[in-house]
Amino acid sequence: MTEQTPKKILVVDDEINVCKSIRRALMCDEYEIDMATGGEEALRKEAEKHYDVILVDLMMPGLSGIDLLRSLKGQRSRAQIIMMTGYPSTKTSLHTMQLGAFDYLPKPFVPSEIRNVVIRALEAGRAEE
Repeated sequence: MTEQTPKKILVVDDEINVCKSIRRALMCDEYEIDMATGGEEALRKEAEKHYDVILVDLMMPGLSGIDLLRSLKGQRSRAQIIMMTGYPSTKTSLHTMQLGAFDYLPKPFVPSEIRNVVIRALEAGRAEE
């Protein structure tokens, strides 16, 4: 029996409590979960680790979620990117999907919602390999 390598997940939100609550919701042996409180930090971590899934807050100071999404896609990151926002709109949802986001999740969400979208993103990532 072979042991499976944990899937690498990065949670990016300028509110550390949001990062921690998402990490708690996803915590299991199958995932290695890191956090970043800004877009620049997220880019550095992605360059080092190459994540499977990156959850990104849309509204952050400095490098916004949209800018981070563009940068990640420009670097040809293999990560499935899930956008999160407390200010959902059809326009931003469509825009992020056109830029290559896997999904768009309005806040607040319950732990089961975040777990389900991450599972779907990991399955989509496997299908692309």
